[in-house]
Amino acid sequence: MTRNEIIKEALEWQGTRWQHQASLKGVACDCAGFVRGVYKNITGIDVPIEVDYPATWHLFQKEERCYNTCKKYLTEINITDIMPGDVILFAYRKSFVAHHMGIVLPNNKFIHADQDVGLVHVTAFDDTWKSRMRYAFKFNEVK
Repeated sequence: MTRNEIIKEALEWQGTRWQHQASLKGVACDCAGFVRGVYKNITGIDVPIEVDYPATWHLFQKEERCYNTCKKYLTEINITDIMPGDVILFAYRKSFVAHHMGIVLPNNKFIHADQDVGLVHVTAFDDTWKSRMRYAFKFNEVK
């Protein structure tokens, strides 16, 4: 798996509508389903959803479920070392656990399934998003 393959596949998800716990390109996905779907479409490996998670679970939990699940299937990297094709995790507020994710793109952008926008789209990786970033990972198969 190359970084270019990840980016190409991720960009093909643009316009896919947001739907909680979905993971099907061109139909619907949430942020985790988007990353799972990109991985599955490249490798053929379907990473299971290990826990049922309500859309607002991060508001009431202190457990880093998103981080812990990513740590099982991905290789954690330093957030200062991110490259296009890496997976980044965010928390919208300092008091929240990490609960949103996307894939880094070239040119200081990233792509994610955004509930507020209602679909997968490319976003500028600006200072606001950088301040929300908590963790970074890469797919184990990245060469």
